[in-house]
Amino acid sequence: MCHDPLPRMHSPAPYVGLLRALASLAILAIGSETATAQVDGPPPVRFNTHFEGASLGTIEAVGPDHYRCHVRGQQDEHGRNRQASWYYFRVDGARGRTLKLVMTDFLGEYNFKPGACPMGPSIIPVVSNDGTNWESAASVQWDEQTKEATIEVTPKQNSIWIAHQPPYTHSMLANLLKEVDQFADARVEVIGRSVEGRDLEMVTVTSEAIPDKDKKTVWLQARQHAWESGTSYVMEGALRFVTSNDPIAKNLRDKVVFKFTPMVDVDGVANGQIRFNGHGYDVNRHWNEVDLVHKSYLKLMPEIWYTKKAIISYVDSGRPIDLMVNLHNTESGEYLQTHANDEVSRTRFTELSDQLLKQTTFLPHKGPIFATTSDSTANALYGEKRIPIALMELRIGKSPKTNLPPTIADRLTFGANLIRIMAECSSR
Repeated sequence: MCHDPLPRMHSPAPYVGLLRALASLAILAIGSETATAQVDGPPPVRFNTHFEGASLGTIEAVGPDHYRCHVRGQQDEHGRNRQASWYYFRVDGARGRTLKLVMTDFLGEYNFKPGACPMGPSIIPVVSNDGTNWESAASVQWDEQTKEATIEVTPKQNSIWIAHQPPYTHSMLANLLKEVDQFADARVEVIGRSVEGRDLEMVTVTSEAIPDKDKKTVWLQARQHAWESGTSYVMEGALRFVTSNDPIAKNLRDKVVFKFTPMVDVDGVANGQIRFNGHGYDVNRHWNEVDLVHKSYLKLMPEIWYTKKAIISYVDSGRPIDLMVNLHNTESGEYLQTHANDEVSRTRFTELSDQLLKQTTFLPHKGPIFATTSDSTANALYGEKRIPIALMELRIGKSPKTNLPPTIADRLTFGANLIRIMAECSSR
């Protein structure tokens, strides 16, 4: 069934009420016998999106405890390129009831090419009994013809949370940065504000006792796209490692300046959006356009403006960035891609890819990719300032090696290893 996605609301309370009303109407539409059964039997379950980062479109009641749930999706500034890569909601009143949830409306458009589908047989939704601890749904059936995923679950608690992959909210980052800022060799700065006025933060970690002059610099960036929550767990793993008492981390802090821009699309993450900022602009496009001169870019894409300004200001101060990685999630692919074409940069990225393959769960299906033409992603920083930056895609689907999707623990461990290997490769 085709429908227009519901508009985003800053206060989700009316939206929750609308979902309940839609579910009730759908139940009545099935027939009087079903409606009577609902009255005489247990009360209907409630779908709730009244919390940070939640997202769900319209709901159709098909039968008792059987619902079709439409993914809300998000479109760009042209009303095109609808992405449907995120859903995150709670079902209340569900204890002991076998719920059959048909997730639908995944089809969209990518780079103006219709037919994009961010779901498939290798991607397993996650469920939680408390909204904090997540596990893969035990029963998921993918219908390739209808492009629908059917989740069957019998909650042991009154409520169950369901999401595309384990969520990582803006509040979770805020709590992490409070911890990080307590570390003597860490500094958390606000470098700007988003369309909706949220802080954009940058973190610096290095030994204050040793001058930065002869240190290398590595930079890790994440969450340019709100739905890519896996990258935030990688970021957390990296931050926790470099601020730890691990002897390797301590030694690296003496030699390396670690820079982090941990969450670029803060509004999208907070509002349960997918790929575009508050004005509809893709936060991993337009980097070649935003020139830090024309005020229109600051108004339309402040997330890119302030992040780019922080990166370029660092380089213009005479401190080169030796290696930079821009983290992303994708459905099933995994790779490293850069526009850097000088010998030193290519050597470093080749070594980074090789060492990640040897030491971590990173399993690229191709690459490293040395692109010969520039594009509008953050990789454009190489052409503008010769910053050796690479886009790293990390799959959310099952690994070809283990036939299992990555867990939160996997992401945290990978983050610690990634930042360590980046630091080691920066001297190559």
